[in-house]
Amino acid sequence: ALASIMPRVSVGKPAPDFTATAVMDGKLKEISLSAYTGANHWVALVFFPKAWSFVCPTEIRAYSERLEEFLYSRSCAVVFASTDTELCLRAWNHTNEMEGGLGGVHVPLMSDSNHKISRDYGVLLEDEGVAERALFIIDPKGNIRNITISDADVGRSVDETLRIIDALAFKDEFGEGCPVNWKKGDAGLKMAEQTRVDGPIEMKKSWSEWARPKLQRAWSGQSQRSIGSGTLKTMGHFKSLSETPPSPLYSPTSSAFGIMEKNMEAAMANHSIGLAT
Repeated sequence: ALASIMPRVSVGKPAPDFTATAVMDGKLKEISLSAYTGANHWVALVFFPKAWSFVCPTEIRAYSERLEEFLYSRSCAVVFASTDTELCLRAWNHTNEMEGGLGGVHVPLMSDSNHKISRDYGVLLEDEGVAERALFIIDPKGNIRNITISDADVGRSVDETLRIIDALAFKDEFGEGCPVNWKKGDAGLKMAEQTRVDGPIEMKKSWSEWARPKLQRAWSGQSQRSIGSGTLKTMGHFKSLSETPPSPLYSPTSSAFGIMEKNMEAAMANHSIGLAT
């Protein structure tokens, strides 16, 4: 199935506003995103594929049973939305569970029969005319803070939705991050301390300025002394490291070093090369 050709909305961006008819406690009511955010509410906008299905009613009943945890503990409205008509949704809600209905849930069931809301949020499957199983958490400022899109046959978790809302509210209040498996009551991460920059990297302007001290130490034997009194196996016999004569190639006074130094400095002048300390 092909999703909507419209670009998907993204986290941190304003959520597309909507106004539509919803089934609320058996009645048809007009609801809008701006009405919820205007009342300083979070919104969990929950798209589901279709009424009279199998996975969808299990989700809707579970969220409805815990609606107080959203509304009263977190000031978060929960709105379920599908591309079914409002009359279809009302009939589904009025039908008892034994006959495939919802049996009277309390969460709003919003009709997106013209597909505008699903398309605006980028979750409309155009060739099927249904929405993906998508969840958008919207903050009181009207910005999208979390997006979850699931396989059509895999239901979502009420506990995880509540945890994410708690984490986002915690970040907004205290300015701290929430580590893995964070839950309400846990400590946060002080992000400013974690991202402090100690300063820029120091760069040498000359290759010889960087290399000469190191080669001088090697020539003077400091590098050998720092290794210790180990042994080196050469040409079938062992010879003490202190007996191994330094190569003239690495001598700061050798002609080979002078040529190497001039070549590197020329390359740096031509290509603006810098070496880190």
